Amino acid sequence: MGTPKAQAMNIIITPDAGLSQNAPALTAFDRAANAWSSVFTNNITINISAGLSNSFSNPSIIGNTSAVKFRSTYDFFRNKIVASAANEPDDGIVASLPDAAHFNATLPAGFTFSGGFIATKANFKALGYVGLDGIYGANDATITFNSNFAFDYDNSNGVDSNKIDFQSVAEHEIGHALGFLSEVDTIDYDKHNNISGSVDIMPLDLFRFKDNVAGADPATPTDFTNDPRFLDTGGSAIFDDLTAERAMSTGVYTGDGLEASHWKDDAITGHLLGVMDPTMNFGVAESISYNDIRALDLIGYDFVPEPNALILLAIYAPLVRRPARHPLRITR
Repeated sequence: MGTPKAQAMNIIITPDAGLSQNAPALTAFDRAANAWSSVFTNNITINISAGLSNSFSNPSIIGNTSAVKFRSTYDFFRNKIVASAANEPDDGIVASLPDAAHFNATLPAGFTFSGGFIATKANFKALGYVGLDGIYGANDATITFNSNFAFDYDNSNGVDSNKIDFQSVAEHEIGHALGFLSEVDTIDYDKHNNISGSVDIMPLDLFRFKDNVAGADPATPTDFTNDPRFLDTGGSAIFDDLTAERAMSTGVYTGDGLEASHWKDDAITGHLLGVMDPTMNFGVAESISYNDIRALDLIGYDFVPEPNALILLAIYAPLVRRPARHPLRITR
């Protein structure tokens, strides 16, 4: 920790025709990309297609992300994460991730674990996979903004009270493209539609537990290996690396009303965990927090902060408060 960064991850934004004609929006998108790339040192390039649309079926959705995803066996992907974390002293807990023989999960009735992993193409790149663009195409994700919203494209002088900060939304959606996702959203949808069966796990779910339940909320590395991952909806889901517990959303249909691929809404908890919060208010700018970075750091991205950066990021989230928010959602 504290070592100057040798390199930065590269994120390339390829705009559609509409976004290309909106120079302020594209500039804000580039700032969002730079905000993420500047904190990680993986020598990779992430390619994101981006555009604007006025045809969202849900008018409360500000933006969404469709990420290219790949599937592997559990042990294959788990071992890649462990190897990636081996040279990062702050990621020692990753070595305690269970292998397939010791993995277990709390699932709804009728669901079973498939033994498979699903992760974004960007996440696979972060773990050292090369040549993916040549085989599957360069695009790693597509991000679309709801153009029916009024956006503020420059938050350097504040955000207009009747507008949504474009850069904050872009940072949020890029976070999903990088891998801030949970399979619990699939489980939630299936439960709602009376579907059951075999499900995979996503990298973020390796750290998803049920809060304050004996035998399900780890306190030691041994607990972390043996306790079940909490892949059901509802309840008190947390992201737990044994240094901190961060509350998670639990599902649109059968959970708390918000996608599980997010932190718990600060409108519920009273404190903002980071830009991966599921909702956003007018007139507010949000920034990537240490919590956001830590989650991706643990699933394969290399975070080497410059001097004092860790301290500044760590105190950011607890100090941020926002006014009561409108029911505007950002989705994965």
